[in-house]
Amino acid sequence: MTSPDIVDVLRHEHEHIRQLYTDVQRAGHDRKKHLLADLRQAVHLYQLGKLAVVHPAARNSGPDGDMIALACEAEGEDLERSLSELSRLGVQHPHFDARFAALSGDLLDHAAHQERDELPLLRRYVPMQRLHMMASAIQDVRIMALD
Repeated sequence: MTSPDIVDVLRHEHEHIRQLYTDVQRAGHDRKKHLLADLRQAVHLYQLGKLAVVHPAARNSGPDGDMIALACEAEGEDLERSLSELSRLGVQHPHFDARFAALSGDLLDHAAHQERDELPLLRRYVPMQRLHMMASAIQDVRIMALD
């Protein structure tokens, strides 16, 4: 069995973040605050890794790489900002669930955009060995962020 490359890692993380989103959405108020914190942490670490490893490689990949990477970067920043605002609002706020539900479209659109546009760039233009090195590098970025 071969180790996953960066595209595999990101697809797996998309599924993990989607599951965390669903967990928050379905949780009662007792667990919702903790699950929201887990989701914020997962998205934050995901964004850090993409900023340090993924977007720079995508920018240098293909004729539209720069435009695609910048768009994905902006979407990710918007998601992080929205999650921070929801966290400040608090799970007890009467509008929390509606605002959190509205975030679903942004979350799903961002993952779909990245899977449709940015990840294929990496597969097409970045050598396989580098894709595997990027998977390792993204883990290093996240470990350092947690220290």
